[in-house]
Amino acid sequence: MSPATRMRKIKKFKIPIYSYDILRKAKKRKIDLFALGLAAQEDAKEYIASIAALIEPATVFDFVEPEDQLAKDPGPFAGGSLTLGLITLGAPFADRLAAIRDQGHFALAETAAVVFGDTGLKVITELIAQESGMEGFEPGQAAYLFACPEPDTDDPAPPAPPEAIAAALSRLQADKIGVRFENGALIPKYSLLFALPWVSRKKTRSASAKK
Repeated sequence: MSPATRMRKIKKFKIPIYSYDILRKAKKRKIDLFALGLAAQEDAKEYIASIAALIEPATVFDFVEPEDQLAKDPGPFAGGSLTLGLITLGAPFADRLAAIRDQGHFALAETAAVVFGDTGLKVITELIAQESGMEGFEPGQAAYLFACPEPDTDDPAPPAPPEAIAAALSRLQADKIGVRFENGALIPKYSLLFALPWVSRKKTRSASAKK
């Protein structure tokens, strides 16, 4: 295994806060900002900022080779090569959202959590792309093995089986970033487990040339 593929752990990495994306998604979800007293864009942004201030993002990810036992076993990791990863927004963020009693404010906060999670995954994907690029690969489309909240998608994939999730967390030593799997859920609540396939650049170019 090359140095680029060794397990990586990053605590408190920076997630950009895209308030516009959150507000656009809130509108799509028909969240009434006026009823929440957040009709003015600046007020809405201030509320989002107060939620974002409690994020303590952490991630751990590792490369799974085709020869790896995880890749040999049937299931979501079969075949390799891929990066297996875990991202959490942290316990303080989860505790803050659990304390929200108003349904509208909670819906807006969970919408923000979706965007924070998606943005965090993009940040980590860019980092992985730098590593995979040195070996002639590029990241493919990430598969969410478990995510809370579930990402917005037209074709949601079912979560991985509990035994596969447990195996992934064990491999990643998830406790190092304070994440565990309990009663069918990741704790802290706002966390996501993903698999990012490595695609050969030669195959990508070949497929593009055939189009």
